[in-house]
Amino acid sequence: MRRFIALLCAGLLSTSQSAAGYEPDVFGTARGLANQASYDLGGSNLHCSSNAPLPERLRLEDAIERILCRDPSTQLAWASAKAQAAQVGSSKAAYLPRLNGRLGANQAYNELNYRDVPSRENRSQRYAADVELTWELFDFGRRSAALRNAQQLLLAANASQDSALQRAFSLAAQAYYEALAAQRSLEASRQVAELAAQNLEAANAKYNAGAAALSDRLQAQTALSQASLAQIRDEGTLRRTLGIIAIRMGLAPDTSLRLYDELSEQLDATFATDIERLIVDAKRDHPGLLAAQARLRAATASVEESHAAGRPSLALTANLSRSTTHQSREFSGDFRGHDRSIGLQLTVPLFEGFNRTYQIRNALARREASVAELAELEQQVSLDVWSSYQSLSMETRNLTLTRELVDQARQSLEVARGRYQSGVGIMVELLNALSAYSSAEEQYIRALSNWQISRLRLAESLGRLGFWLLQ
Repeated sequence: MRRFIALLCAGLLSTSQSAAGYEPDVFGTARGLANQASYDLGGSNLHCSSNAPLPERLRLEDAIERILCRDPSTQLAWASAKAQAAQVGSSKAAYLPRLNGRLGANQAYNELNYRDVPSRENRSQRYAADVELTWELFDFGRRSAALRNAQQLLLAANASQDSALQRAFSLAAQAYYEALAAQRSLEASRQVAELAAQNLEAANAKYNAGAAALSDRLQAQTALSQASLAQIRDEGTLRRTLGIIAIRMGLAPDTSLRLYDELSEQLDATFATDIERLIVDAKRDHPGLLAAQARLRAATASVEESHAAGRPSLALTANLSRSTTHQSREFSGDFRGHDRSIGLQLTVPLFEGFNRTYQIRNALARREASVAELAELEQQVSLDVWSSYQSLSMETRNLTLTRELVDQARQSLEVARGRYQSGVGIMVELLNALSAYSSAEEQYIRALSNWQISRLRLAESLGRLGFWLLQ
């Protein structure tokens, strides 16, 4: 008896110790998690390290990787996927037997009183230990349906993680492009301020020589002040956008950042060709739709599980127990007991207060909701692809026109400056040309930034956003 109790205590102690630490992944459910959740992020060698030094000039890829490593939404999606992977393991564990051990000790006091017989007292101590095995053998598909449900929800969690990562990728790239646009705008405003200063210098020279009126100098001073105000505004915008990048990378907002890239037209949009083909591809590859499809399959499995839970189940049961009782001889003295049993147990649900009926109705309603959710997402993906495609087409045309507008405004400004310096032109003509050039530069920078962001949004709506888009 003592050896049996010692072995049982050792087993219980080892179980409690393993529960206190990190639980092992016996079924290898972690292999079902997505390693890198994005269309092609596996090729980026994304390794998060909080101790990595900040480069002297920050590249777009570096900024995105650092932001992805710090983004709370991606961490939340990853934790949700791990939780669902553990649920898959729990569903697999239902196929294994259950082994339970119990230890018991009690002390009893008995007193017997008979007529004409002296009373008798007894104090007894009883120690018992038993091990019980239960193994469900057949359940009409309840466990298999529960496992399919958990596996499909894991696929949905992986797809949701992919969607969250692509969203964070898009926001990170947009923040970088906005900073590049602010940097380009600041360069343009500085150039305009220099031109305005040169105009003021020319107006002063002509005024001092008596070749120009005071109004020319005052107009030139006003133009310089306006250019200086625009420069101050663009400097503030650049600091704001760089601060946003720093915060999202987990740094202080006033961290000094220098961007490596420049806002350019080198990247193309050749992936956006046939709109009908794009919509078909999006319905096939978009992670949001993949998640909704997996949730629908999980809901179908849940209906099957609810039906099967109301059917009989067959289990193998076995029990091994030992007990020792210490008491006085007047009450039969000490004795030991040994029990062993094995058998089959059939459980037949007869009446559950209509609980099963309502569980089935609940599962059916959830499946209907999953069907509606999938239809809604399919429509939304089509709308997003169509809108993003049209936006990119419009921004591509705007980019071409604003580029031509900048060239024309620059030539007009050069002509106006030459005319004014030669004494043929007037200050109003020169200032109008400078204002037109400044406006053209601003429109071109805005169109270029919008074009880059439109490319990102189209790729995101297709579910194909990744580092390949930056090549």
